[in-house]
Order: sequence, then structure tokens, then C-alpha cells
Amino acid sequence: MRRLFFIFLLAMLASPVYAAPVQDASIEKLLSLTDAKKLHDSVIADSDEIVDSTLKPMLMREKTTPEQTAFVDSFLMKYKKIIRDELSWEKMMPSYIRIYRETFTEKELNDLIAFYESPTGKMFVKKTPVILEKTSSVMQQKMVSILSRMNAMLEESMKQMSAKH
Repeated sequence: MRRLFFIFLLAMLASPVYAAPVQDASIEKLLSLTDAKKLHDSVIADSDEIVDSTLKPMLMREKTTPEQTAFVDSFLMKYKKIIRDELSWEKMMPSYIRIYRETFTEKELNDLIAFYESPTGKMFVKKTPVILEKTSSVMQQKMVSILSRMNAMLEESMKQMSAKH
């Protein structure tokens, strides 16, 4: 009898704790409360600026003809459209749902929902775009320095390669 009790106790301790399955509606509510779509759309819009400020200078050289400039502009326009299409909210939403489902339990989602419905949660959502904008500004300033260093490194590498051949 004692042995049976220990087997039962061990089985109880070893079995996973039952958690309510994560509901898509909970995830969608959390994404709505956090203005995730608005943030997502602003990141996609920022990607246009990033392409223009980083990729365009790499593609444009000092003595670019008007035809080459038109070609680069056309290429970048198509490139940005692909980014907007492939990373659209509609195409990304199933991935967001899957990621949240894999990451949070239903209880955790409900706790987050309660937080974001609170005055502090609402204030945090309201201020998040300001934080992201300021962070983006810092990142863009850093990218100018990074690109300058990368271009110098590329030019030096090209000189070294030319000298060897």
C-alpha cells in the first residue's frame, strides 16, 4: 500500500500541470490593447527611410548618370514594395499568433490584458511610440557612423585588391 502511494505521488509530481489552452481571441485582444498593428505599421514605414538612408548610398556612386539614378530609384521602389507586401500586418498576423501562443500561457495573457487595460498599461501604450521614435533616431545617427566606416573599409579593401592584381 505504501509503495502504491509513492507511485501515485511520483506520478502526480511528474505529470505536467494542466494549463488552459491559449485562445487566439486572448492574443488578438492583447495585440489590440498594445496597439501592435500601429507599431508594426510604423516599423514598416520606417523601413522605407532605412532603405533610402542605407541602401541607396551604397548603390549610388559619385559619377552616376541620370539613367543609373532612375534605375536605382526604380529598383529601390520595387524593393520597398516587396518589404511592405511580405511584412504586411495581414501576412505577419498568423506568425504573431503562433509566437504568442508558443510564448505565453492563457493566464499570462490574461494578466497582460489586465495590465494593459489598467491606467498604467494605457499610459505605457501611449508613450511607447515616443520611446520607439527616440530609439529610432539614435539608431539612425549610429547608422551614419557605421556606413561611413563600412564605406571606408570597402574602399580600402578595393585598393588592396587592385594593388595585388
